[in-house]
Amino acid sequence: MATCSLKREQVAFPIAVIRMMGLDTAAGLLGKSKLADELCITVRALNFKISGDRGASDANLTDAAAALEARGERLLDHARKLREAIQ
Repeated sequence: MATCSLKREQVAFPIAVIRMMGLDTAAGLLGKSKLADELCITVRALNFKISGDRGASDANLTDAAAALEARGERLLDHARKLREAIQ
């Protein structure tokens, strides 16, 4: 008789204030719904990560950074178009 569960072991991701605040700031800049979509999680799961109830993986931070970079590029492109309109 086996005493071990057949379920795969769950991996605990790091819980650190810098990760929590980083995701919170990204959510403020992008919107929670957009950030959750980028991370392929629900807004509820994102709230758990921001509050520290769940940890944030390196992939979560990388995906959030990529979403911010994409938003930044769109903002810069639009700023250029506005400047071109007055020339």
